[in-house]
Amino acid sequence: MSEAATNKQFHFFDCDNHFYEPPEAMLRYLPEEYKKVIRYANIDGRTKLVIEGRISEYIPNPTFEVVAAPGCHEEYYRGNNPEGKSLRELTVIERSTDVFFRRSDARYALLKEHGLRGALVFPTLASVIEGNMGHKPDFCHAVFHSLNQWIKDEWGFGEDKTFYATPVLTLMNVEQAIKDVEWIINQGARVVLIRPSYVPGYRGSRGMGSPEFAPVFSRLEEAGVFIGFHSSDNGYMEIYTRHSLGDSTEFQPFKQQDPLSMVMDVNSRACADHLASLVCHGTFERHPKLKVGYVETGVAWLFPLWERIEHVFKMQPQLFKRHPHETIREHVWFHPHFEENPDRLIDLVGADNVLFGSDWPHPEGLANPSKWLEVIAHRSEDEQRKIMGGNLMSLLGLAA
Repeated sequence: MSEAATNKQFHFFDCDNHFYEPPEAMLRYLPEEYKKVIRYANIDGRTKLVIEGRISEYIPNPTFEVVAAPGCHEEYYRGNNPEGKSLRELTVIERSTDVFFRRSDARYALLKEHGLRGALVFPTLASVIEGNMGHKPDFCHAVFHSLNQWIKDEWGFGEDKTFYATPVLTLMNVEQAIKDVEWIINQGARVVLIRPSYVPGYRGSRGMGSPEFAPVFSRLEEAGVFIGFHSSDNGYMEIYTRHSLGDSTEFQPFKQQDPLSMVMDVNSRACADHLASLVCHGTFERHPKLKVGYVETGVAWLFPLWERIEHVFKMQPQLFKRHPHETIREHVWFHPHFEENPDRLIDLVGADNVLFGSDWPHPEGLANPSKWLEVIAHRSEDEQRKIMGGNLMSLLGLAA
Protein backbone atom coordinates (compact mmCIF):
# COMPACT_ATOMS: atom_id res chain seq x y z
CA MET A 1 0.00 0.00 0.00
CA SER A 2 1.30 3.48 -0.78
CA GLU A 3 2.36 5.80 2.02
CA ALA A 4 -0.41 8.23 1.08
CA ALA A 5 -3.02 5.53 1.58
CA THR A 6 -1.75 4.15 4.89
CA ASN A 7 -3.99 6.16 7.22
CA LYS A 8 -7.13 6.33 5.08
CA GLN A 9 -10.20 4.77 6.70
CA PHE A 10 -12.37 4.45 3.58
CA HIS A 11 -12.56 1.62 1.04
CA PHE A 12 -10.44 1.48 -2.10
CA PHE A 13 -12.33 -0.22 -4.95
CA ASP A 14 -10.43 -0.54 -8.24
CA CYS A 15 -12.44 -0.03 -11.44
CA ASP A 16 -9.67 -1.46 -13.64
CA ASN A 17 -8.05 -4.69 -12.48
CA HIS A 18 -7.33 -7.44 -14.99
CA PHE A 19 -6.72 -11.12 -15.51
CA TYR A 20 -4.82 -12.82 -18.31
CA GLU A 21 -6.70 -15.47 -20.29
CA PRO A 22 -5.08 -18.88 -20.77
CA PRO A 23 -5.95 -20.55 -24.10
CA GLU A 24 -8.78 -22.52 -22.49
CA ALA A 25 -10.59 -19.30 -21.58
CA MET A 26 -11.98 -18.80 -25.07
CA LEU A 27 -11.89 -22.45 -26.12
CA ARG A 28 -13.35 -24.41 -23.18
CA TYR A 29 -16.98 -23.86 -24.19
CA LEU A 30 -16.54 -22.79 -27.80
CA PRO A 31 -18.68 -24.84 -30.22
CA GLU A 32 -16.65 -27.11 -32.49
CA GLU A 33 -17.58 -25.26 -35.69
CA TYR A 34 -15.71 -22.19 -34.45
CA LYS A 35 -12.55 -23.84 -33.16
CA LYS A 36 -10.91 -23.59 -36.57
CA VAL A 37 -11.56 -19.83 -36.64
CA ILE A 38 -9.47 -19.09 -33.54
CA ARG A 39 -6.43 -21.23 -32.80
CA TYR A 40 -3.20 -21.15 -30.85
CA ALA A 41 -0.45 -22.30 -33.22
CA ASN A 42 3.28 -22.85 -33.02
CA ILE A 43 4.92 -20.39 -35.41
CA ASP A 44 8.72 -20.70 -35.63
CA GLY A 45 8.88 -22.07 -32.12
CA ARG A 46 6.56 -19.47 -30.56
CA THR A 47 2.86 -19.79 -29.76
CA LYS A 48 0.76 -17.26 -31.63
CA LEU A 49 -2.93 -16.47 -31.80
CA VAL A 50 -4.28 -17.23 -35.27
CA ILE A 51 -7.65 -15.69 -36.14
CA GLU A 52 -9.28 -16.82 -39.37
CA GLY A 53 -5.89 -17.90 -40.71
CA ARG A 54 -4.16 -14.60 -39.84
CA ILE A 55 -1.46 -14.35 -37.19
CA SER A 56 -2.38 -11.68 -34.65
CA GLU A 57 0.45 -9.68 -33.07
CA TYR A 58 -1.93 -7.81 -30.78
CA ILE A 59 -0.37 -9.62 -27.82
CA PRO A 60 3.14 -10.96 -28.57
CA ASN A 61 2.69 -13.91 -26.20
CA PRO A 62 -1.04 -14.77 -26.14
CA THR A 63 -0.56 -17.65 -23.69
CA PHE A 64 0.77 -15.14 -21.12
CA GLU A 65 3.32 -17.68 -19.87
CA VAL A 66 5.62 -14.69 -19.53
CA VAL A 67 4.37 -11.13 -19.18
CA ALA A 68 5.60 -7.60 -18.80
CA ALA A 69 5.93 -6.88 -15.09
CA PRO A 70 3.08 -4.88 -13.55
CA GLY A 71 3.79 -1.17 -13.75
CA CYS A 72 7.11 -1.42 -15.56
CA HIS A 73 6.04 1.29 -18.03
CA GLU A 74 4.83 3.72 -15.35
CA GLU A 75 7.58 6.30 -15.81
CA TYR A 76 7.21 6.14 -19.58
CA TYR A 77 3.54 7.10 -19.33
CA ARG A 78 4.41 9.86 -16.90
CA GLY A 79 6.56 11.31 -19.68
CA ASN A 80 9.80 10.43 -17.91
CA ASN A 81 11.94 8.81 -20.61
CA PRO A 82 14.96 11.09 -21.06
CA GLU A 83 17.03 8.40 -22.80
CA GLY A 84 14.37 7.86 -25.44
CA LYS A 85 14.05 4.13 -24.84
CA SER A 86 11.41 2.11 -26.66
CA LEU A 87 8.64 0.28 -24.83
CA ARG A 88 10.43 -2.98 -25.53
CA GLU A 89 13.62 -1.63 -23.93
CA LEU A 90 11.67 -0.45 -20.90
CA THR A 91 9.82 -3.75 -20.48
CA VAL A 92 10.72 -6.00 -17.56
CA ILE A 93 9.76 -9.61 -18.29
CA GLU A 94 8.63 -12.05 -15.62
CA ARG A 95 7.14 -15.53 -15.63
CA SER A 96 3.44 -15.72 -14.84
CA THR A 97 1.95 -17.43 -11.83
CA ASP A 98 -1.63 -18.54 -11.26
CA VAL A 99 -2.40 -15.21 -9.58
CA PHE A 100 -2.58 -13.59 -13.03
CA PHE A 101 -5.14 -16.07 -14.38
CA ARG A 102 -7.64 -17.12 -11.71
CA ARG A 103 -9.31 -16.13 -8.50
CA SER A 104 -7.36 -17.85 -5.74
CA ASP A 105 -6.24 -17.47 -2.14
CA ALA A 106 -3.07 -15.87 -3.47
CA ARG A 107 -5.06 -13.31 -5.47
CA TYR A 108 -7.18 -12.44 -2.42
CA ALA A 109 -3.98 -11.99 -0.41
CA LEU A 110 -2.56 -9.78 -3.13
CA LEU A 111 -5.70 -7.66 -3.19
CA LYS A 112 -5.32 -7.10 0.54
CA GLU A 113 -1.63 -6.30 0.10
CA HIS A 114 -2.62 -3.70 -2.50
CA GLY A 115 -4.98 -2.08 -0.02
CA LEU A 116 -8.12 -2.83 -2.02
CA ARG A 117 -11.60 -3.69 -0.77
CA GLY A 118 -12.50 -5.09 -4.20
CA ALA A 119 -12.14 -4.64 -7.93
CA LEU A 120 -13.72 -4.90 -11.32
CA VAL A 121 -11.67 -7.52 -13.17
CA PHE A 122 -11.51 -7.25 -16.96
CA PRO A 123 -10.12 -9.74 -19.47
CA THR A 124 -7.06 -8.77 -21.51
CA LEU A 125 -6.96 -10.69 -24.79
CA ALA A 126 -10.71 -10.52 -25.44
CA SER A 127 -10.47 -7.04 -26.91
CA VAL A 128 -8.76 -8.43 -30.02
CA ILE A 129 -11.88 -10.29 -31.18
CA GLU A 130 -14.27 -7.59 -32.40
CA GLY A 131 -11.48 -5.57 -34.02
CA ASN A 132 -10.50 -8.55 -36.19
CA MET A 133 -13.81 -10.34 -36.67
CA GLY A 134 -16.45 -7.66 -37.11
CA HIS A 135 -17.48 -9.31 -40.36
CA LYS A 136 -18.51 -12.51 -38.50
CA PRO A 137 -20.98 -11.58 -35.77
CA ASP A 138 -21.99 -15.20 -35.13
CA PHE A 139 -18.41 -16.08 -34.27
CA CYS A 140 -17.98 -13.05 -32.00
CA HIS A 141 -21.14 -13.85 -30.05
CA ALA A 142 -20.04 -17.48 -29.71
CA VAL A 143 -16.51 -16.78 -28.54
CA PHE A 144 -17.63 -14.17 -26.03
CA HIS A 145 -20.24 -16.51 -24.60
CA SER A 146 -17.58 -19.20 -24.31
CA LEU A 147 -15.28 -16.75 -22.53
CA ASN A 148 -18.09 -15.61 -20.23
CA GLN A 149 -18.75 -19.20 -19.17
CA TRP A 150 -15.05 -19.63 -18.36
CA ILE A 151 -15.08 -16.36 -16.38
CA LYS A 152 -18.06 -17.62 -14.40
CA ASP A 153 -16.16 -20.85 -13.60
CA GLU A 154 -12.86 -19.26 -12.63
CA TRP A 155 -13.80 -15.84 -11.23
CA GLY A 156 -17.51 -15.56 -10.67
CA PHE A 157 -19.44 -12.36 -11.18
CA GLY A 158 -19.10 -10.84 -7.73
CA GLU A 159 -20.65 -13.54 -5.59
CA ASP A 160 -17.77 -13.05 -3.16
CA LYS A 161 -18.47 -9.27 -3.10
CA THR A 162 -14.79 -8.74 -3.87
CA PHE A 163 -13.91 -9.66 -7.46
CA TYR A 164 -16.46 -8.44 -9.99
CA ALA A 165 -15.26 -10.07 -13.20
CA THR A 166 -16.82 -8.53 -16.30
CA PRO A 167 -18.63 -10.67 -18.86
CA VAL A 168 -18.13 -9.41 -22.42
CA LEU A 169 -21.02 -8.36 -24.64
CA THR A 170 -21.16 -7.51 -28.32
CA LEU A 171 -24.20 -5.86 -29.92
CA MET A 172 -23.51 -7.02 -33.49
CA ASN A 173 -26.64 -9.15 -33.71
CA VAL A 174 -29.32 -7.58 -31.54
CA GLU A 175 -31.44 -10.72 -31.21
CA GLN A 176 -28.42 -12.72 -30.04
CA ALA A 177 -27.26 -9.87 -27.83
CA ILE A 178 -30.59 -9.96 -25.98
CA LYS A 179 -30.09 -13.69 -25.33
CA ASP A 180 -26.54 -13.02 -24.15
CA VAL A 181 -27.75 -10.25 -21.82
CA GLU A 182 -30.37 -12.54 -20.30
CA TRP A 183 -27.69 -15.13 -19.57
CA ILE A 184 -25.41 -12.49 -18.05
CA ILE A 185 -28.19 -11.11 -15.84
CA ASN A 186 -29.28 -14.59 -14.76
CA GLN A 187 -25.72 -15.28 -13.63
CA GLY A 188 -25.92 -12.32 -11.27
CA ALA A 189 -23.43 -10.03 -13.02
CA ARG A 190 -23.57 -6.37 -11.95
CA VAL A 191 -21.21 -5.06 -14.63
CA VAL A 192 -20.65 -5.87 -18.29
CA LEU A 193 -17.87 -4.99 -20.73
CA ILE A 194 -18.80 -3.46 -24.09
CA ARG A 195 -16.29 -2.14 -26.63
CA PRO A 196 -16.49 1.69 -26.92
CA SER A 197 -16.71 1.99 -30.67
CA TYR A 198 -19.07 1.61 -33.58
CA VAL A 199 -20.90 -1.70 -33.91
CA PRO A 200 -19.98 -3.82 -36.94
CA GLY A 201 -22.40 -6.27 -38.48
CA TYR A 202 -23.57 -8.13 -41.57
CA ARG A 203 -25.07 -4.96 -43.05
CA GLY A 204 -22.15 -2.72 -42.17
CA SER A 205 -21.37 -0.60 -39.15
CA ARG A 206 -23.62 1.68 -37.14
CA GLY A 207 -23.18 3.91 -34.12
CA MET A 208 -24.01 2.50 -30.71
CA GLY A 209 -26.45 5.36 -30.21
CA SER A 210 -28.79 3.84 -32.78
CA PRO A 211 -32.32 3.00 -31.51
CA GLU A 212 -31.66 -0.49 -32.90
CA PHE A 213 -29.87 -1.31 -29.66
CA ALA A 214 -32.64 -0.08 -27.36
CA PRO A 215 -33.83 -3.61 -26.43
CA VAL A 216 -30.36 -4.50 -25.16
CA PHE A 217 -29.87 -1.30 -23.19
CA SER A 218 -33.41 -1.53 -21.80
CA ARG A 219 -32.70 -4.94 -20.30
CA LEU A 220 -29.37 -3.80 -18.81
CA GLU A 221 -31.07 -0.68 -17.45
CA GLU A 222 -33.92 -2.69 -15.93
CA ALA A 223 -31.47 -5.05 -14.20
CA GLY A 224 -29.28 -2.19 -12.95
CA VAL A 225 -26.18 -3.51 -14.71
CA PHE A 226 -23.33 -1.00 -14.97
CA ILE A 227 -21.72 -0.85 -18.42
CA GLY A 228 -17.94 -0.61 -18.51
CA PHE A 229 -16.81 0.77 -21.86
CA HIS A 230 -13.24 -0.48 -21.62
CA SER A 231 -10.38 0.52 -23.92
CA SER A 232 -9.95 -2.04 -26.70
CA ASP A 233 -8.91 -2.74 -30.26
CA ASN A 234 -11.67 -0.50 -31.56
CA GLY A 235 -11.20 -0.64 -35.33
CA TYR A 236 -9.82 2.90 -35.56
CA MET A 237 -6.33 1.84 -36.59
CA GLU A 238 -7.65 2.00 -40.14
CA ILE A 239 -7.86 5.78 -39.76
CA TYR A 240 -4.22 5.96 -38.71
CA THR A 241 -3.19 3.61 -41.52
CA ARG A 242 -4.63 5.98 -44.12
CA HIS A 243 -2.10 8.58 -42.96
CA SER A 244 0.75 6.21 -42.16
CA LEU A 245 3.69 4.68 -43.99
CA GLY A 246 1.79 1.49 -44.81
CA ASP A 247 1.71 -0.13 -41.38
CA SER A 248 -0.68 -2.90 -40.34
CA THR A 249 -4.27 -2.04 -39.50
CA GLU A 250 -4.09 -4.19 -36.35
CA PHE A 251 -3.40 -2.34 -33.12
CA GLN A 252 -0.10 -3.63 -31.72
CA PRO A 253 0.56 -2.06 -28.32
CA PHE A 254 4.11 -3.36 -27.94
CA LYS A 255 5.34 -2.50 -31.41
CA GLN A 256 7.92 0.28 -31.91
CA GLN A 257 5.57 3.22 -32.20
CA ASP A 258 5.29 5.77 -34.94
CA PRO A 259 5.06 9.27 -33.43
CA LEU A 260 2.16 9.93 -35.80
CA SER A 261 0.09 7.15 -34.22
CA MET A 262 0.84 8.56 -30.77
CA VAL A 263 -0.15 12.09 -31.76
CA MET A 264 -3.31 10.95 -33.56
CA ASP A 265 -4.26 8.79 -30.54
CA VAL A 266 -7.04 6.95 -32.33
CA ASN A 267 -8.13 5.21 -29.11
CA SER A 268 -9.12 8.58 -27.67
CA ARG A 269 -10.80 9.54 -30.92
CA ALA A 270 -12.89 6.37 -30.79
CA CYS A 271 -14.10 7.13 -27.26
CA ALA A 272 -15.09 10.69 -28.16
CA ASP A 273 -17.03 9.53 -31.21
CA HIS A 274 -18.66 6.76 -29.17
CA LEU A 275 -19.91 9.01 -26.38
CA ALA A 276 -21.06 11.58 -28.95
CA SER A 277 -23.12 8.85 -30.63
CA LEU A 278 -24.79 7.86 -27.36
CA VAL A 279 -25.59 11.45 -26.40
CA CYS A 280 -26.56 12.87 -29.79
CA HIS A 281 -28.69 9.92 -30.83
CA GLY A 282 -30.71 9.76 -27.64
CA THR A 283 -29.52 6.63 -25.83
CA PHE A 284 -29.83 8.24 -22.39
CA GLU A 285 -33.19 9.79 -23.21
CA ARG A 286 -34.52 6.34 -24.08
CA HIS A 287 -32.87 4.85 -20.99
CA PRO A 288 -33.05 7.42 -18.17
CA LYS A 289 -31.60 5.06 -15.54
CA LEU A 290 -28.68 3.72 -17.60
CA LYS A 291 -25.23 4.08 -16.00
CA VAL A 292 -22.02 3.74 -18.03
CA GLY A 293 -18.33 4.32 -17.45
CA TYR A 294 -15.26 4.78 -19.63
CA VAL A 295 -12.52 2.59 -18.18
CA GLU A 296 -8.82 2.68 -19.05
CA THR A 297 -9.59 5.28 -21.69
CA GLY A 298 -8.14 8.30 -19.92
CA VAL A 299 -10.02 11.58 -20.23
CA ALA A 300 -7.96 13.83 -22.53
CA TRP A 301 -10.49 13.16 -25.30
CA LEU A 302 -13.41 14.42 -23.22
CA PHE A 303 -12.40 18.09 -23.14
CA PRO A 304 -12.54 18.87 -26.89
CA LEU A 305 -15.75 16.83 -27.10
CA TRP A 306 -17.20 18.83 -24.19
CA GLU A 307 -16.44 22.11 -25.95
CA ARG A 308 -17.65 20.94 -29.36
CA ILE A 309 -20.92 19.54 -28.06
CA GLU A 310 -21.53 22.81 -26.19
CA HIS A 311 -21.00 24.78 -29.39
CA VAL A 312 -23.36 22.51 -31.35
CA PHE A 313 -25.97 22.90 -28.62
CA LYS A 314 -25.72 26.69 -28.86
CA MET A 315 -26.13 26.56 -32.64
CA GLN A 316 -28.98 24.04 -32.68
CA PRO A 317 -30.51 23.64 -29.17
CA GLN A 318 -33.71 22.25 -30.67
CA LEU A 319 -31.79 19.10 -31.66
CA PHE A 320 -31.42 18.13 -27.98
CA LYS A 321 -34.08 17.47 -25.35
CA ARG A 322 -31.74 18.76 -22.63
CA HIS A 323 -28.25 20.22 -22.41
CA PRO A 324 -25.82 17.42 -23.32
CA HIS A 325 -23.50 18.35 -20.44
CA GLU A 326 -26.34 17.57 -18.02
CA THR A 327 -26.89 14.24 -19.75
CA ILE A 328 -23.23 13.27 -19.39
CA ARG A 329 -23.11 14.29 -15.72
CA GLU A 330 -26.16 12.16 -14.96
CA HIS A 331 -25.21 9.00 -16.83
CA VAL A 332 -21.45 8.76 -17.39
CA TRP A 333 -18.46 8.00 -15.13
CA PHE A 334 -14.82 8.49 -16.09
CA HIS A 335 -11.52 6.82 -15.18
CA PRO A 336 -8.54 9.16 -15.61
CA HIS A 337 -5.08 7.70 -16.20
CA PHE A 338 -2.70 8.11 -13.27
CA GLU A 339 -0.51 10.42 -15.36
CA GLU A 340 -3.39 12.84 -15.98
CA ASN A 341 -4.32 15.76 -13.76
CA PRO A 342 -7.94 15.03 -12.75
CA ASP A 343 -8.76 18.56 -11.57
CA ARG A 344 -10.18 19.73 -14.89
CA LEU A 345 -12.31 16.59 -15.11
CA ILE A 346 -13.65 17.08 -11.60
CA ASP A 347 -14.50 20.68 -12.45
CA LEU A 348 -16.53 19.48 -15.46
CA VAL A 349 -18.41 16.45 -14.14
CA GLY A 350 -17.89 16.54 -10.37
CA ALA A 351 -16.08 14.15 -8.05
CA ASP A 352 -19.19 11.94 -7.98
CA ASN A 353 -18.48 10.86 -11.58
CA VAL A 354 -14.78 9.97 -11.30
CA LEU A 355 -13.40 6.47 -10.73
CA PHE A 356 -9.99 5.22 -9.64
CA GLY A 357 -8.44 2.38 -11.60
CA SER A 358 -4.93 0.91 -11.56
CA ASP A 359 -4.84 -1.29 -14.70
CA TRP A 360 -3.03 -3.93 -12.61
CA PRO A 361 -1.21 -6.15 -13.67
CA HIS A 362 -0.58 -4.49 -17.03
CA PRO A 363 2.80 -2.82 -17.59
CA GLU A 364 1.21 0.56 -18.38
CA GLY A 365 -0.63 0.55 -15.05
CA LEU A 366 0.50 0.82 -11.46
CA ALA A 367 2.42 -1.95 -9.70
CA ASN A 368 0.85 -0.71 -6.46
CA PRO A 369 -2.81 0.21 -7.15
CA SER A 370 -3.34 2.27 -4.01
CA LYS A 371 -0.58 4.61 -5.19
CA TRP A 372 -3.29 6.17 -7.40
CA LEU A 373 -4.42 8.10 -4.32
CA GLU A 374 -1.40 10.35 -4.84
CA VAL A 375 -3.12 11.71 -7.96
CA ILE A 376 -5.86 13.29 -5.83
CA ALA A 377 -3.98 13.74 -2.55
CA HIS A 378 -4.63 17.50 -2.76
CA ARG A 379 -8.42 17.04 -2.98
CA SER A 380 -10.74 16.92 0.03
CA GLU A 381 -11.10 13.67 1.94
CA ASP A 382 -14.74 13.44 0.89
CA GLU A 383 -13.71 13.63 -2.78
CA GLN A 384 -10.97 11.05 -2.19
CA ARG A 385 -13.47 8.70 -0.55
CA LYS A 386 -15.81 8.93 -3.53
CA ILE A 387 -13.18 8.57 -6.24
CA MET A 388 -11.14 5.81 -4.59
CA GLY A 389 -14.12 3.53 -4.09
CA GLY A 390 -17.38 5.08 -2.96
CA ASN A 391 -18.63 5.97 -6.44
CA LEU A 392 -18.00 2.51 -7.87
CA MET A 393 -19.43 0.72 -4.87
CA SER A 394 -22.59 2.79 -5.23
CA LEU A 395 -22.83 1.84 -8.91
CA LEU A 396 -22.54 -1.83 -7.93
CA GLY A 397 -25.12 -1.50 -5.17
CA LEU A 398 -22.60 -2.13 -2.37
CA ALA A 399 -22.53 -0.46 1.01
CA ALA A 400 -19.44 1.74 1.40
